[in-house]
Amino acid sequence: MATKKNVRVQGSRFWAYEPETQTLIRLSCLTTFDAGSDSAGKIEDTCLDEANLKTYVPGLSDAGEGSLGFNFDLNNTSHAQILAWAESKVPLTIVMGEPKNDVDIPTVDAGALKLPTNRTFWKMDATLTNPVWKFEKDTLVNCTVTMQRKTTVQVVRATT
Repeated sequence: MATKKNVRVQGSRFWAYEPETQTLIRLSCLTTFDAGSDSAGKIEDTCLDEANLKTYVPGLSDAGEGSLGFNFDLNNTSHAQILAWAESKVPLTIVMGEPKNDVDIPTVDAGALKLPTNRTFWKMDATLTNPVWKFEKDTLVNCTVTMQRKTTVQVVRATT
C-alpha cells in the first residue's frame, strides 16, 4: 500500500498576478482561503413517453465564488493591494503553493506567469470584489474579500 502524502494548509503561500501590469505579489498573512465550488447546469432531455422521471444531461460548468480573508494590518502592503484590486475589479491569477519553502516561488518571464516544477500549486483566474469588514469585541479588525472565479481551480502537480 502506498504511503500517504497529505498536504498541510498551514505554511501555504499565496500569490496574485495581475497580467495587465505584469505585477506578481505574495499575499502575506491570509487567515482564510476558500476557492469556492463549481456548479454544473443540467439540460433536460426527457422524452414525452417517459411517465415517471425526468432525465438530464450535464450542462455547462459555472466557476465558483470564493473568498480570502485576513486580519487587517496597516503595515501589510499585500492587504492594501488586495483592497485596491477589490475596488478596481481587475482580472487576476490567484496561486496557492503547497507549504515547502520561500525559494521555489512563481516568477514572471516575458510577461507570463511561471510556476516551479518542484512544488504543487493551485491556480485560478478571478476578480476580487466586495470587501466585508468585521468588527467584534476582543478581536482584530477582519476583512473578507469575495473572489469571483473565471476558471476552474487547476491543480498543477509537482513533476520534479
